[in-house]
Amino acid sequence: MGFEAPVSITAVIAAYNRELLVRRAIESCLAQERPPEEIVVVDDGSSDSTRAVSESFGARVRCFHQQNQGASEARNRGAREARSEWIAILDSDDYWAPEHLARMQRAIRATQGACGVYFGDMWCDEPTGRGRLWALSGFSIEGDHQVSSDASAWALMPRQPMMLQSSVFRREAYLGVGGMRPEYRVRGDTYLFFKLCLGRPACAVAGLGARMTSEGGAERVTTAHDRDSLDFWMSTHRMYREILDGGWVLTRPQRQAVSSRLAAAHLRLARFSLKDGRPHGAAAHVLRALHESPARVIEGLGRRLKPRRGD
Repeated sequence: MGFEAPVSITAVIAAYNRELLVRRAIESCLAQERPPEEIVVVDDGSSDSTRAVSESFGARVRCFHQQNQGASEARNRGAREARSEWIAILDSDDYWAPEHLARMQRAIRATQGACGVYFGDMWCDEPTGRGRLWALSGFSIEGDHQVSSDASAWALMPRQPMMLQSSVFRREAYLGVGGMRPEYRVRGDTYLFFKLCLGRPACAVAGLGARMTSEGGAERVTTAHDRDSLDFWMSTHRMYREILDGGWVLTRPQRQAVSSRLAAAHLRLARFSLKDGRPHGAAAHVLRALHESPARVIEGLGRRLKPRRGD
């Protein structure tokens, strides 16, 4: 590919019952300084007017409709239907900053497209933190962009500094790792970045790329399956188990970090077992946590036994 020419990007929007919000998402694509080559909207079985709103843009938007299969499969459908070499995923209740794709295109050209994923900063408005993602993650770069030849350390930060809405993926790389896993009801985006960054190059691009809103209501994944939900911790357990068993080349400290997080997931699942009246299940999770990371179990026990103010 010649990188002197404009970089071809397809915007992919998955939408489910977003008649009041999807228009804004599409308009933020059209308002880009360097608009995408095409906009693909996948209506994931909406029962409202999401389809009609999307089709009202005419030839500027390619619309696809399917029975409800979840956001992950809708995004994967959009990636498969895309005609460009690069895809940029946008949630239907969020929107892009006007300079987002232009910055991404400049970074792709400057690096000769060496990375499978390019990610920018974004504004978060969610229960886990409100503000700029990179600041919330403790992440920063020097200059307009920065490449890591092995982005494992970035992906393994306590809070990943990348999210779907502010990223651009090489379509081949996205589909090559299987895209997003539909069986992950939550944390599928986190796992996707692990697959694309562990042992692989990635590029961080300075600037605010997207605005995440809280307007999706109860249907938004971060609302329906937050950090206090069983789904969140079951997915967390599965994700870290697959990383440890998946053949990725990790340094010893990195494997220890993943094992520690897996142990933390077991301890959380033990609490759910106790709450459900299953003490044997809870004991099994505690034993597995001890196997994965005795230090994490001791640390957790220490926090629970630490005297509280006023005790």
